[in-house]
Amino acid sequence: MHSQVKDIRPGMAKALHQTTSALTSSTMNRQQPHFRTFLIRVLAGMTFIVGLGVISLAGQYAAADEIERAKKASLKSQLDAILPLPKSAKARLGAHIIELDTGSVLYDRDSKRPLIPASNMKLVVMAAAIHQLGPDYKYQTVLAIRDTDLIVIGSGDPTFGDERLAEARDETITAVFHKWAQILKDAGIRQIPGNILVDDLIFDLKFTHPKWPSDQYQSWYEAPIGGLNFNANCVQTVVIPTQPKKPAEVHLVPGNSFLKVSNKTTTGKKSTVVVARPRGSDTLIVRGSVSKKGKLKEVTVREPGLYFGSVLKTVLATEGIPVGGKVVREKVRLKNGHLPKNCHILDVHRTPVGDALARCGKDSLGMMAEGLLKTLGAHQSGLGSWESGRSAIHAFLRTVNVPADQVTVDDGSGLSRYNRLSASAATRILRFMHDGPEQSFELFKSSLAVAGIDGTLKKRLRSKQTKGRIFGKTGYINGVWSLSGYVHTHSDHWLAFALYYNATGKTSTPKPRIDRACRLLVQWPNLPATSQMGD
Repeated sequence: MHSQVKDIRPGMAKALHQTTSALTSSTMNRQQPHFRTFLIRVLAGMTFIVGLGVISLAGQYAAADEIERAKKASLKSQLDAILPLPKSAKARLGAHIIELDTGSVLYDRDSKRPLIPASNMKLVVMAAAIHQLGPDYKYQTVLAIRDTDLIVIGSGDPTFGDERLAEARDETITAVFHKWAQILKDAGIRQIPGNILVDDLIFDLKFTHPKWPSDQYQSWYEAPIGGLNFNANCVQTVVIPTQPKKPAEVHLVPGNSFLKVSNKTTTGKKSTVVVARPRGSDTLIVRGSVSKKGKLKEVTVREPGLYFGSVLKTVLATEGIPVGGKVVREKVRLKNGHLPKNCHILDVHRTPVGDALARCGKDSLGMMAEGLLKTLGAHQSGLGSWESGRSAIHAFLRTVNVPADQVTVDDGSGLSRYNRLSASAATRILRFMHDGPEQSFELFKSSLAVAGIDGTLKKRLRSKQTKGRIFGKTGYINGVWSLSGYVHTHSDHWLAFALYYNATGKTSTPKPRIDRACRLLVQWPNLPATSQMGD
């Protein structure tokens, strides 16, 4: 606010100095009494004028400060009314809003208390990934051949075969595998007598987090993460009716030999068919009546690397390149990062880190966050794990000067209820990214969901007032609602904000109130007399 008031003091002081110099260097007789009297009067007058200017400027500063305080008071009053605490005795709200250009705190409500952030933990992982890996980082998946074996060496790419990314490129999820088949043919290779060796040991073999909900292991948001991944480590089942009372046809997408199918369906007049994978099993049990062709819900796989190799083996067979052996896990890459001399590289598939960031931030896909976290761990220590990933993220948080008692990193996706993050820590990270290299900030911001346009905010804040002005990361697990990110106001100010509700219990969702707060923020600093509901 002070920058809007022109400081006239330097100019006035300069004028006084110049006048004094001119008078004192005059050729007039400085010893004459009437001249000394004249000089004293001139200087006294100039000093009086400067004094008036200083008094005037001080008044302008005071007025500007008073206006700013009044606007902040109005914002606080309206946000306090918009964001009440639920009636639950354990309910908590952490809120922090800052103006990015000045760092001025516009709103603070229990902002230093560490709360469960849900998917807002992804915000931390994304920022750390861009800072430590660099915005130009690329995952590299290597296809090689050694004697009679075909080798695939992973770098932890969580986006390989991702359905949504493939659709955006107008490709199938197996497009890279078909490309590899053509490379083999061009090299004169018509069969693989040996095995497909998968080296996914850039990460450890703990594919699912021990503190995730144990009864949700089949759900897409609890997908495992490995050094090689395919199709978000999920598989879909397609059912097709046949003759009445006869078993329906069951197909897997993508086709593979790793998963087995127990077909307990019948063709009938109603569709009651469901699919399930028992814990620790690689068999899908499909049961119920099938009346029409359809796709069932996605189910997670147990072993990402072996699943990857199995889909590759199936594609090669359809391309006329049979594999005589099995899909086997084996460490191929040497400790120094090189390949043995008897390995011949056929292709290197590269994926920009921005693909994983977008799926993580915009779409809140958990396995992307876990992949990024373990990648950070591998980048720091040579082996990606939740432990090494946490260590890397804590190093980033120290760089950002986030107080250690305001954050606890348990996983990358926010699915664990043991994560903690304060609203103040979140805005500190947001400001750090904003103030950093432009390429890094643009990648970070463009990886967030945009209000009314895409990702998890596509159906929220869609009015003309807010559409395209909120760049945020949403979050939800049972009893936890969160939203943090950036606000681009109508007056071209940029704000960083974090709003975290915990222990909301059985009360109605606070999501409408969070959105209402965002509708107020886009109007800063020209706030209405009372907050307006927009969408």
